[in-house]
Amino acid sequence: MHYRSFEFRNALSILNSNLRLKREIEKVLVNLDLDLPRYSSHASTRPHEQIQRAFVRHGWQAEALVSQRTAKRHHFDLLKERVAIEIEISNRELLYRDYLRFLLAEAENRIDVGIILLLDHEARYVHPCGLRNGLPRLEDVEDDLTALRHNIGVPIWVVALA
Repeated sequence: MHYRSFEFRNALSILNSNLRLKREIEKVLVNLDLDLPRYSSHASTRPHEQIQRAFVRHGWQAEALVSQRTAKRHHFDLLKERVAIEIEISNRELLYRDYLRFLLAEAENRIDVGIILLLDHEARYVHPCGLRNGLPRLEDVEDDLTALRHNIGVPIWVVALA
């Protein structure tokens, strides 16, 4: 699978300090073969689950607790070696929840980098509930993080899968 990305606050430089993990992430992303519902809502499994399973096969923890203070309320989609991944393919507004999760985990010294995975507009993905216009885009996250640069200090790598 191909992807486009946006780096915020030197996220890739930080990931390069653990080159083995960075290469593992890139390998999983490049080897993803998503069964995307393009023009109907029928697919064998949802893309979120497909992506999550691909990382779990490489030892990532699924549904990892963000903080003891928010126990049972906030979980990362994936976590491994101080890198948290959020898969956001359903609703642009949920990106703000992801930013807050990254901030909380960084404040508690649980993560060094956050990664947000999106589906690129080129993927022509149609959400099972029929959503299309409200899907998050790489450009949306880039705009958000640029506007919030004084408030968000967490290094974030945003990847749009195509």
